[in-house]
Amino acid sequence: MKQLLLIHGALGNSTEFNTIQAVLEKRYNVFVYDLPGHGKRVTELNYFTLEDVRNDLDQFIHQLGDVFIFGFSLGGYLALDAALRKNKNILGIVTLGTKLNWSPAIAAAEVNTLNVDFLKTKATSFYDYLVQLHGTHLNDLLAKTSAFIHSIGNQPLLNDNTTHYLTIPIRITRGGKDKMVTREESQKMAECSSNGLYFEIPSFIHPMGFLSPKLLANHVVHQLKSLEYERVATQHGKLAYVKIGATTDSSTPLLLFLHEALGSIGQWKDFPSLLSKELGLPAIVLEMIGYGYSDDPQHERTARYLHEYAWEVLPSFLDELDVKNKLILVGHSDGGTEALLYASRFPNRIAGIITLAAHIENESETKAGIPPAISAFEEGKLRGLEIFHGAKTENVFRRWADTWLSHPFSDWSIEKDLSQSPFPALIIQGYEDQYGTPNQVSKIVITLGKNATPIFLNNCGHAPHLEQSKEVIQQIKLWYTQFN
Repeated sequence: MKQLLLIHGALGNSTEFNTIQAVLEKRYNVFVYDLPGHGKRVTELNYFTLEDVRNDLDQFIHQLGDVFIFGFSLGGYLALDAALRKNKNILGIVTLGTKLNWSPAIAAAEVNTLNVDFLKTKATSFYDYLVQLHGTHLNDLLAKTSAFIHSIGNQPLLNDNTTHYLTIPIRITRGGKDKMVTREESQKMAECSSNGLYFEIPSFIHPMGFLSPKLLANHVVHQLKSLEYERVATQHGKLAYVKIGATTDSSTPLLLFLHEALGSIGQWKDFPSLLSKELGLPAIVLEMIGYGYSDDPQHERTARYLHEYAWEVLPSFLDELDVKNKLILVGHSDGGTEALLYASRFPNRIAGIITLAAHIENESETKAGIPPAISAFEEGKLRGLEIFHGAKTENVFRRWADTWLSHPFSDWSIEKDLSQSPFPALIIQGYEDQYGTPNQVSKIVITLGKNATPIFLNNCGHAPHLEQSKEVIQQIKLWYTQFN
C-alpha cells in the first residue's frame, strides 16, 4: 500500500486530520507530521524556526521512504520546498490553501492578524477554534508563528525561476472562498512547475477545521488519484485521461470508458479497473472536454454536442494517442450515446460496445428527471460535484440541464444516425432509471440489429455500474466470452 504523509498548516496540528484519516487509510498507509511546537510536539516550540523545520521535515520523510504528501496551507509550502531540494522520497504533492507569494510586506500584513486582540474581535470563530486546538499554549504559538512568517517573507523558499525544477506530479488546490490565498498565485505556481495543475473547489474556505470532513476527505483522495492522470493536446483543447494496464499488443481490444453528462474520470470509481482486470484487457478512461482536468470548451454547447464529442473530439483524442487497438467502448448515459454515435461512424475501429443507461432520444421522462436535479443543485445537495469538476462545476451542471430542457433539444434523437451493427453490443439499463424508460433500450437494440443484446437490472437506477457493479461486470464478462 502506498504511503501518505499529512502536514498541517500554521496554527494547526495533526489532530485536524482526525476527521478524514479513516477515509484515507482505506487507500494509504497514513502518517501525520506535527511541526515543532505543535500538537504532540508542544514542548519543542523553540525549534519552530525555518531552518530547523526544513531539516526536521527532511529527516521525517527520509525515515518514511517513498511517500505522497498532502499539505494544508503552510504544510503544502514546506512540502513543495522539500521537493525542490531534491528530496527523492517525495512521489507527488497535493496542496490546499497554500500561500505561495511571499515578500516582507506580505508577511508583515499576515502577521498583523496574528494577535489575540485581533482574533477575538475580528475572527471570533477562528479564535475559538484555535483555543480548542492549543489552549493556553496559543499566545506563545502566535508569537513564534509571527517570527516564522517573517522568515518566509524575508527568504521566500519558492520562486518563478526555481519551481520549474519541480518534476514530480503536483496539484495546487484552493478554495473559491479562500480570502488568504489568491487564485493568481496558485495558478502561477501550477503553471511554473513542469508537472503541476491547478484545481479550485468553489465552496471551500481557508481554515481546514471549517470544511466538511466528507468533502475534504473526498477531495484529498481524488486529487491524489489524479496525480496518475495524463493530458494530451488536441485541436479541441487538452484532454485528461488515465491508462489502466499496458497496450503492448495492438491486436488486443482496448476498453475505452466514456463518462456521463455530469461525470469525470473519478466518478467511475473503481469500476474501470475492476472490469479491466476481470476481462484481462487494458483500458483508457477519458475526461471529455469541459469536464474535470480537461480544458474548457472553445465554444458554447449546441444541440449537437454529443455528435461533436463522438465525431470530432473523440477521434482527435485517439489520433493524438496513436491508438491502433480496436475499441470496446463503455459509455454511461451521455457517454453511452457518444459510444453509439462514434461506433456508427467508425465501425472498423470497434470490437464491441457496452452502454449503461444510454439515450437514443429525449423522452418526457428524461425531461421530468431534470427539474428535481436542478432544485437539488441549487440547494447545495450536489456539492460533491465540485470535488471532480472544481471551478467548472456550475458550467458542467448548467450546460447539461439547460441543453436537455431547451427547445432545440425537445425532439432530439440519434436514431437516424445509427445503423445495423457489425459488432456485438451490450445495452444495459436499470428498471428504476429516472432519466429513461425501457423504450430507450428497445429502440437501440432494434436499430443496431441482431448483434445487440439488451439487459435490464432490477433495483437499479441511472448508474448500473455503481448500483449493481458485480452484476454488471458478470454480465459483461459473459457477453465478452461469447465472441472472444
